[in-house]
Amino acid sequence: MYCNLRMSCRSGMLTEEMQGSAIMDFTFRQLEIFRAVVVSGSITKASHRIGLSQPSISQQLAKLEESLGVQLINRNRASSVSLTPAGDYWYRAAQELTERVQAIVQEHDQSFRTSNLVLKLGITPALRGKFLTAVARIAQEEASFHRFELTYDLNSSLLVEQLRMHRINFGVFALEALAEDSSSFVVADLFLDTIIWAVPAAVPDEELRKALDPDRRDEPLHPLLRHFVDIDPLVPTRTASSEWYRLHMPQAAPSFRAPTFAASIEFVADGLATCHIARSLVPNLSRNVLDNVKLFKVEGFERHIVLAMRKHFLSHPTYARIFNRIVDYCREDYGPAMQAQVIRPLSDLQSRLRVA
Repeated sequence: MYCNLRMSCRSGMLTEEMQGSAIMDFTFRQLEIFRAVVVSGSITKASHRIGLSQPSISQQLAKLEESLGVQLINRNRASSVSLTPAGDYWYRAAQELTERVQAIVQEHDQSFRTSNLVLKLGITPALRGKFLTAVARIAQEEASFHRFELTYDLNSSLLVEQLRMHRINFGVFALEALAEDSSSFVVADLFLDTIIWAVPAAVPDEELRKALDPDRRDEPLHPLLRHFVDIDPLVPTRTASSEWYRLHMPQAAPSFRAPTFAASIEFVADGLATCHIARSLVPNLSRNVLDNVKLFKVEGFERHIVLAMRKHFLSHPTYARIFNRIVDYCREDYGPAMQAQVIRPLSDLQSRLRVA
């Protein structure tokens, strides 16, 4: 694969620090050769690995170093090589660029050169279960379906990066994570997600009111309210969740830690603690879990969840059709399922406190 990479800046826009190094002109093939030398450990071994003569490899390395204006490799008498600091930087960059170009080419082949559909979906773990299987079924019903691939990440920013790097072709995440990248993608609203406080069903409402009443902080908590589940720091609501417990239930301790909302609520269903979860998780919960928890909506935690894919997929009828079917599914099925479960406003408990 040959790909010319040219980096340049107009001289009128250069700072003093940029003067003299404004233009870099090298090829992707030169980076591939450099990477092969590093991986092989010597120019001799790289020659056998990539089928180029040793003089040709040395010549391409010299051109790359000249273009970058730095020495990348220390050569010794044993023909082995070691990296300079700049070489280490460009080796890691070459690996990243190679992986990205391979992903882009693979996506191109799957989208425009073959009839085999590969749907790569990125979601947060809250959407595993009903949502996940519904999307997989939508893909499978396409005549050109070949494979469905799932990627999990704990927050929306990581999923956007996966989409940007062509590692997924569909992503479901919070709209705020797109920021300046929104113009690169086709984006559709799916639903409004909120945060839910989950408590063991065995805790009487009166005990919940007492726990939330700032005037009764000196009274002992119900045993099931003394502990809460601390979510993984990568989950974006974690800071707000910790702050909520600090303000409203300072007597409770973060006695458990879990990587996902789905894992957190298992502690609650077993009567070990309370936790916060995303409302979008609720349709995926088992009947057993739902029968053993009480759910309360926490005000002030709202996020617009969207479906996004790269714009060029709009020219592919199958991908465009899948995109629209996922949107319809969320609006007609999954969104209503999120609302169907009885979730009481937390303000109900707090308003009764004020009346009392």
